[in-house]
Amino acid sequence: MSAWLKLIPSWLWWLIALAVIAGAQQFRVSGLQDELKTERAASTDTFGKLSACRETRGNLLVQVSEQNATLADLRALADQRQEIAKQAQAAAREEAQQDYQAANRLQQERTGGDACGAAESIINKDLGL
Repeated sequence: MSAWLKLIPSWLWWLIALAVIAGAQQFRVSGLQDELKTERAASTDTFGKLSACRETRGNLLVQVSEQNATLADLRALADQRQEIAKQAQAAAREEAQQDYQAANRLQQERTGGDACGAAESIINKDLGL
């Protein structure tokens, strides 16, 4: 077996070894290029998702800002309505005060002028006594 190996010159062995190594390297590079394509595709997909997330985040921030502004407006309107209601209550109290005073005078006149007697008379009337 070693006799036929001696028939091939040493430079040819070097050429065969070089071809085998080059072929192995080419196979390895081809595999790495396939992996690189896969990683690039995954990276591009991830970048697309990241861009979509960032865009959604920006939209949500705008919406939150709009909602906060609307809530602030609603709070201001509620405060205004509350102030108007307080003023209306105060005005109603002032208007009713004269009526209350007149009603108390009438009750006092009907019961002999004693405020406690007037209250007792009204309570007894309500209780049916």
